[in-house]
Amino acid sequence: MKKTDAYIRRYEGCMTDCVAYYLNLHPENVPLFVKFGKGWSKKFRAWWKKRGYIVRWDLCEKPPKRGTHIIVGDSLVWKKYSHMVVYRNGKLVYDPAYPSEWKGNKITHRLIILTP
Repeated sequence: MKKTDAYIRRYEGCMTDCVAYYLNLHPENVPLFVKFGKGWSKKFRAWWKKRGYIVRWDLCEKPPKRGTHIIVGDSLVWKKYSHMVVYRNGKLVYDPAYPSEWKGNKITHRLIILTP
């Protein structure tokens, strides 16, 4: 079965959705990063850089208490995958998977977003 963009956006597009939420963009204006396969991270960083940001991943177990952060953790559904959500001031504000079952106990990373 070939996955359509609509399928990917609905079931595998949490990264795209969280980036769109963070930047206040429509998700269709953000690439489906998961489609890049190998090399996705380099293309992900280049996409941010083109918009004036420098990004990198940082290990973390709890979301910072201040600011808005894109947080990554183990998927609640797929064993070998991750899930991405957005926190603001230490509280979950956006989960692309509705209704949210995210509990925050599986956080592994956060995206550091810097302006040069």
